[in-house]
Amino acid sequence: MLHAPIDTVAIGLETLTRCLRSYVAREMESVHGDKWQQVANGSFRSSRDNLSDDTDEWDAHALLTIMWDNWNSVFRRKLGLFERSLVAELRAFRNRWAHQRRFDFDDTYRLLDSVQRLLSRTTPEVVGEISEMKFSLLRDEFGEAINRKATEDDDRVQRWAMAFVCLACTGVFVYLIPNTFPKAGGLQYLLAGSVAVAMCYLIFNRFRERPVVVGPRECRRCRRIIYGTSCPYCDPSTSTFDSNEFRIGELESDGDEHAAADDGSPHPGFSRPKTRTLHRDN
Repeated sequence: MLHAPIDTVAIGLETLTRCLRSYVAREMESVHGDKWQQVANGSFRSSRDNLSDDTDEWDAHALLTIMWDNWNSVFRRKLGLFERSLVAELRAFRNRWAHQRRFDFDDTYRLLDSVQRLLSRTTPEVVGEISEMKFSLLRDEFGEAINRKATEDDDRVQRWAMAFVCLACTGVFVYLIPNTFPKAGGLQYLLAGSVAVAMCYLIFNRFRERPVVVGPRECRRCRRIIYGTSCPYCDPSTSTFDSNEFRIGELESDGDEHAAADDGSPHPGFSRPKTRTLHRDN
């Protein structure tokens, strides 16, 4: 199944969380015994961040924070400095995802690769899942370019085939026309030359045209509908218009936003139409 980059990041972090829960609990308990959850809670400075007694409710932020704060006492026994750098990197990626930052292809693939490298040392049996996600991401990113290259190769073959047919037909007409009308007073040569020029023009136009992908279709990366050869959402530099103009529900100015808020409309970005009150004359 195809996913947008932000969805792939969420799935990767979910896989990381699911696999690290049992590993972190097992390693912490092996060192601190029955008090391991108290030690784990010590990694959080605020009382609102206290962990639940149920490890199934721990998220990626909690697990990575516990690993980072208890690295020297617990996790450095089996993991090295390279894995510690992966923990720091994944914490940064998780914070970016939590704040809804944009993830491009490079960021998404880097996150999946870091997840795979860390899980290969903690939970090797699930590395295949991350490998499949990386393969799907590569296929989505470069599949369109590969398909376009294959289309151009097929079109090139068709061009040469058409050129051969046109040249063969041109030779036949140039040979038959003067021999069929030998007493046309030179018009047969003019007609044969016109046919040859027309065929050459057709060949020239066929080789000059390039296959263009037009019409509504879905971008393989952002899953949005596009109409040209490139996606203006994935590559804003190729866009000839501002896509923000077509986003329903966003106001142009702060004044309009306050006006819409004061209007009492349940939908942000839309103002409630004014109604006229009719009074009956007594």
